[in-house]
Amino acid sequence: MRTLTFNGQRFSVLDDENVLDTLLRNNIAIAHGCRSGACQACMLMAKADQIPDDCQHGLSKVRIQQGYFLSCCCEPEQDMDIQLPDLKAEKHLATITEKRLLSARTLRLRLQCRLRWRAGQYITLWLNDSARCYSIASVASIDDFIELHIQVYPDGAVSPSLANNINVGDALAIQGPFGECVYDNKQSQQNLLLIASGTGLAPLLGVARDALSQNHQQPIHLLFRSKQASDFYAVDALRKLKDQYPQFSFSLNSDEPAPDTKDSSTDTWQLHLRTHFAELRGSRVYICGSDEFVRQARKQCFMQGATARDIICEAFINFSPER
Repeated sequence: MRTLTFNGQRFSVLDDENVLDTLLRNNIAIAHGCRSGACQACMLMAKADQIPDDCQHGLSKVRIQQGYFLSCCCEPEQDMDIQLPDLKAEKHLATITEKRLLSARTLRLRLQCRLRWRAGQYITLWLNDSARCYSIASVASIDDFIELHIQVYPDGAVSPSLANNINVGDALAIQGPFGECVYDNKQSQQNLLLIASGTGLAPLLGVARDALSQNHQQPIHLLFRSKQASDFYAVDALRKLKDQYPQFSFSLNSDEPAPDTKDSSTDTWQLHLRTHFAELRGSRVYICGSDEFVRQARKQCFMQGATARDIICEAFINFSPER
């Protein structure tokens, strides 16, 4: 049986148990969030030769060389001596400058922070010892704020506090940015198809605005899917983009009967995709939403001709009950 040594204590690792779960089972308080390696909240350090190969995905080369690893993804292959890193220098304070509900369940926060970011990336937001990842909808060359769209879950660990307990002027700790779901002007001659579900709209709205601000002339279409018609939000912003830029278009697709609007479709999102975008060879496709939605949309776009290299995905982590 493998053991962990942490702060002079030794803990046995159960079969199929990762480092984070071992520590939590033994009442060791370790900051964590997504449990899937995205938020990087649960990073620990160990000797390089003790770290398995598959628990450093997404970390910088410098961090890998320094012995950082993601404890939620690490199932030890041998005994490990682990320690907490000092991440204080990597966290930034961001001031809330605007707080607004965009729909009954979607909160928009705008933050002021001295941080370099790109539209479509995500940050890790900390509230006490809980961390959650939220994508950036704003464009640095246009906006002087970081904009987040947050799905509010009544029993969530973070979102209810953001909705009910924080106010304009309050400061929050953030970390990042992370992620590669960004516009690359090397693809300026490609058609862009953006497929969003729920608050997956946030990064893709940012990608669309970024591309348009860089004079992307090829067609850009954003397919916005939601389980409930009442959860559509930022539709006015999409219409303004459509009115301003003839190369931009969008469609709404709900699992419920579509709302009475010319922007909506009565097809399922899969049928809409097959009908209107049957040939995706040469197109650049961005997909953002839940794990399952991203998996289905990626497979369908690949079957319709998009290459794996041209399909850029950002999957939200399914928290329980947060997501």
